[in-house]
Amino acid sequence: MLVVGAAGCGDSGGTVTASGGNTTGPTTGATTDGTGDLTTTAPTTGPTSGMTSNESMTGDTVPTGTATDGTATDTTDGLTATTGDDLCEGGTLCGQPAACCPAGNECLADNCLPVCDSGVYCGPALECCGGGQVCSGAECVTPGAPCMDSYDCEPGQYCEQTLGQCLPQPDPLTCEIVPEFDTLNAKPEWSWTEEEIFSSPAVADLDGDGVPEVVVNTTRYKESNDYVVGVIIVLDGATGLEKFRIDHDPNNNKFGSHGRSTIAVGDVSGDGLPDIIYAGRPSGGKSPVHAVDGMGNHLWTSHTGDNVSATTRVENGGITLANFDDDEMAEIVIGATLFDHDGLVVWNLNNNGGIVGSPADYQGGLSAVADMTGDGYPEIVSGKQAWSVDWTPGAPPTVVVTELWNNTNGGDGWPAIADLDQNGTPEVILAASGTVRVLDGLTGKLWCGVDPTGVMCDGNDGLRTQPRSIPGGGLGGPPTVADFDGDGRPELAVAGASRYTVFDLNRDGEEIVKPNGDPMPAAGAIYRRWSAVTQDESSNATGSSVFDFQGDGAAEVTYNDECYARVYSGKDGTVLLQIENSSATIHEYPLVVDADADGNSEILMVATNLAGCNAPGYQDRRGVFLYGDAGDGWVPTRRVWTQHTYHVTGTTSAGNVPLTEQDNWTTAGLNNYRQNVQGEGVFNAPDLTVELSIGLGFCAEQLELIATVRNEGALGVPAGVAVDFYQGQDATGTLLNSTVTVTPLLPGGSEKVKLLVQAPPGDMTADYYVEVDAASQGNGAILECNEDNNSDFTTAAACPAPG
Repeated sequence: MLVVGAAGCGDSGGTVTASGGNTTGPTTGATTDGTGDLTTTAPTTGPTSGMTSNESMTGDTVPTGTATDGTATDTTDGLTATTGDDLCEGGTLCGQPAACCPAGNECLADNCLPVCDSGVYCGPALECCGGGQVCSGAECVTPGAPCMDSYDCEPGQYCEQTLGQCLPQPDPLTCEIVPEFDTLNAKPEWSWTEEEIFSSPAVADLDGDGVPEVVVNTTRYKESNDYVVGVIIVLDGATGLEKFRIDHDPNNNKFGSHGRSTIAVGDVSGDGLPDIIYAGRPSGGKSPVHAVDGMGNHLWTSHTGDNVSATTRVENGGITLANFDDDEMAEIVIGATLFDHDGLVVWNLNNNGGIVGSPADYQGGLSAVADMTGDGYPEIVSGKQAWSVDWTPGAPPTVVVTELWNNTNGGDGWPAIADLDQNGTPEVILAASGTVRVLDGLTGKLWCGVDPTGVMCDGNDGLRTQPRSIPGGGLGGPPTVADFDGDGRPELAVAGASRYTVFDLNRDGEEIVKPNGDPMPAAGAIYRRWSAVTQDESSNATGSSVFDFQGDGAAEVTYNDECYARVYSGKDGTVLLQIENSSATIHEYPLVVDADADGNSEILMVATNLAGCNAPGYQDRRGVFLYGDAGDGWVPTRRVWTQHTYHVTGTTSAGNVPLTEQDNWTTAGLNNYRQNVQGEGVFNAPDLTVELSIGLGFCAEQLELIATVRNEGALGVPAGVAVDFYQGQDATGTLLNSTVTVTPLLPGGSEKVKLLVQAPPGDMTADYYVEVDAASQGNGAILECNEDNNSDFTTAAACPAPG
């Protein structure tokens, strides 16, 4: 609060007083650029010269009133006199008590400081950062590499989304929002309901405009009643509106899709933008693979070296993208079939490799790719088998694929990869024909859960961790891996026919949490932490995904049975969210992604009319549905989800396969599978403040109300912050003008918003109030670590009397 007497600098007998509110310096932490464009909005009188680059002017000339509730009054009695000079000509009044701040200076935190051209103030001393610098951790720094999420940045940095560059993560973090809630309050954001969908969508920015697209593979297209008859449809991630579809028109190089298979996106053309790769409609039980770019233009159809169409059986399988050579264009894997980035088939086991890695009665591979041997080159894990790939670049390349190992302790199935004993080497988690088992990633033998070194199990296979039956029966869907209980170690989860189960492992020092009646697990054993009742007696092979909505270290499960999409607490299976969503339960799952690039996480799910749900009053539906948190309280996440075997290090923030993939299990904060994350900066929050000073450069006719809007927090906010000026001491006064900021406010950044008003006549004064982000109406549109410092006011303001 700034209190200004009826006379100011240049008055021989007037007085000026002040008392402050919301005037502390910035919170120590990351800050930014903060400069703005000069904007003038219809000032009716008075010059606009003297405005700096981080200022904007708005408003009409507004007459003042005649009382302290916003009207003019004479309040000169009992105030302290000031000297009679002309220093305030063109200056401002600020501080406690209010004093003249000469032209070329500015008011900040009730102090008169030299104008900071960058508008970026850093640390307790409000150091002015240089041009192009930002403030992070109370220090002026130069921003780092361009980024879309923190995995584009060096360790210890976060991606400042408003800036689009990496900044050091403040330590300690003094402005944060840590969400706390017992249930998820989801609201619909958009839906697309024209067709049925049996497979998980893919999400990435296909056209490079900064907003992701959602790519779906439909089934029973135009009610054909044939599950393999599908088309690819691309939706706008922000609105759900259809952008284009690829109808089946082979004469014009347009090809429909296999409606039961899962698509993937990634760059196979070399233009740096993700392409769409999908299995085509089958002929004779086998499908070609097609690739189109982000605009729907056909790139290639899979082929042999003689340019003959190359096909493999796909059925319920999915595309996996990885990089095996020395260019950044992705190769394509389906089961035990491998294609170069241009569609050339280089390996097709038994001429039908697409079904390898699946049970005999539910065919379709979902292969994982990772460096299982630690030699720096990736292997294919199709299921119970792993394959080494020796790739020699050329035109065509020379590719030799050999079996690395073959586990014989059970049937084939769908893999996930993580380091369960945290010894730096990976394990394979395999859901296969009603059991889940863990394999040593290097040898393919059953995991030695009793000893991370494996020494105890050498020559004694009886000590190895035995397969575990999946509760609820069924085949068991593709597994997920995450820290479900918040103990810092990964667990695994699998869906069965009538139960969804999170399994723990009795590792050294494990706290055993299990259902009553279950036996105590042996050392190194897989045991049940919890199971939840579900309905999936049809395929019983449904996938699931994982997300930590609160950022508390204990991840939640997102899963859809035939009736409902649910979010379960990873700790105990409590249902945190349940939405009617009819699913065919092939391999599809709901996923969590920032689909609309608004900085918030959303849940994305697909639906079909053929769920077979028998709940009373239940209504089937079809299409794609996006849900967000009603209060934007879920922690943020990435803008990509590119394939069924999604893991963070397998996909860049642009939605492409990296040239060399970092091991997911050794990357800080990961060691998970089918889980989306945000990385550094997950709790960073903005803190908007505003300070009102009085510019005297247009006296004696006008006062200039100067609202300095500043971000004292640790996260930027985009342009468009609401700024409201009132005559009076609060928002019950007369609204003079409503406007918005015109530049992004990075941490430490500021913008001056100015309003010219008619000066009170004669010996009269007036009170003025300003607020940002609709402070008087609640917490506003922007979630801040401190919502109590978004307003300021002045009392008894007037032009200095002639002296």
